[in-house]
Amino acid sequence: MAVDDRTRMQFEFIEMLLAYEGQVTNQRLREKFGVTSVQASRILSSYRETYSHNTQPLLGQGRGRYAPTARFKPEVAQLSIEGYFRSVGARLDHVVVEDTQKDFTNVDPALFRVIHSAMNHRHAVRILYRSMNHPDGLERVVHPQAFVFAGRRWHLRAFDESTAEHRDFNLARIWQAESASKNTDTPIDADWEERVHLELRTHPSLTPGQQLLIRDELFKGAIGRRVTTRRALIRYVLRDMEVAEDPKIQQPPEYQLYLHRIEPAEFVA
Repeated sequence: MAVDDRTRMQFEFIEMLLAYEGQVTNQRLREKFGVTSVQASRILSSYRETYSHNTQPLLGQGRGRYAPTARFKPEVAQLSIEGYFRSVGARLDHVVVEDTQKDFTNVDPALFRVIHSAMNHRHAVRILYRSMNHPDGLERVVHPQAFVFAGRRWHLRAFDESTAEHRDFNLARIWQAESASKNTDTPIDADWEERVHLELRTHPSLTPGQQLLIRDELFKGAIGRRVTTRRALIRYVLRDMEVAEDPKIQQPPEYQLYLHRIEPAEFVA
């Protein structure tokens, strides 16, 4: 069935929520598209009439809540973890934008739903996690905390019961996931809570003319730039911005910036 652009966007959002969160609600449509409750109900009704095999009411949880059926098959959305996060994020502006960042994270929506639900309800998840050291996978019980996009991949920030540490897990390497009971309380993730300022400068090996170019391009002519992030995410920020941590070893042209210093900022909830 042919649909207009606005309807396609609405139907795509519905399918993203059904696939990755396991439910779609009247409230989510209101928040996303800035419509009234009646208008949101009409959008849901239109989708259900068009693709009746895809949704079923969530009984006992109030009106306007629907879950995917066992026969659910996206008819509009192209499922990807990147597409999901884009869809639930800010509204799309009517401008032409080409994004060269490519997401290489391949995640089964059903697996993602388990992790998403556990994070939402502060539960634990038993996962089979594959790594270069253990390509066949090791079973772990983790407490999901946040999703992190790091360049080409999505990661899960979680407390790992087996190491008693907060760690980052590549979402695409989580091979299995099921709900589990916590064997311990989730401790505070100090590196996640702490904000730090990264003081960036032009690489000292650049010529004066090259340094001025980079300062004009990235620092608005200033001597440097301050970037604020969580301490747990420092390595991702430096990698994404191609910042040298050791300017004597990491040289231009690959590195045009270097990390001058790290300063503490404030603690955040």
